[in-house]
Amino acid sequence: MIPNRTSIIAAIAAITLFGSCRNLGEPYGRDKLYNNATNIDFEGFTFFKTVHEKAVFETHLAKHVQSAPASPAAKEVAAKVIETYEEVIPELENLAVESLVILPDPGMPVFTVPHHFAADSLGSFDSEGYIAHVQHEQQIILEQLSRVDHNTVKSLNRYAKEKLPLVNELYALTGGKEDHGAHH
Repeated sequence: MIPNRTSIIAAIAAITLFGSCRNLGEPYGRDKLYNNATNIDFEGFTFFKTVHEKAVFETHLAKHVQSAPASPAAKEVAAKVIETYEEVIPELENLAVESLVILPDPGMPVFTVPHHFAADSLGSFDSEGYIAHVQHEQQIILEQLSRVDHNTVKSLNRYAKEKLPLVNELYALTGGKEDHGAHH
């Protein structure tokens, strides 16, 4: 006996329905992680991803600068970057857990020294360029901290208030001037 069309459609619907129920009872099942479903708004998600990625990259770059033929000023900035962000990276990862944000991002590229920060054949290093680079990156991180300072997630508010002075200190060390209207 050949099944009729209605029986086939009903069988497909049943298979689809029961197949989609495999994660019932698991509020944060594996599929949610693969779909990047989080318990935070877009602003918070962007904060986590942006600041974490920059903190990791800047820490690796600062360690490179420490071993490069950089100026004392560049090495001072690099030391401050390491001091600031080696603490921030695990804090962000722990804070992200409660919001179901995966850090480090599985797609994050492996660190490589940008060609413009590799010492040339004469052993010189662009110390001024490095300091300007750090200043620029701190502006971006400060912007993220300022935005999340007004987020509805209280743990992000507290974290931003705690980290703003540290990042501002690093920004000032690079010659950056705080825009008093932007952070309040």
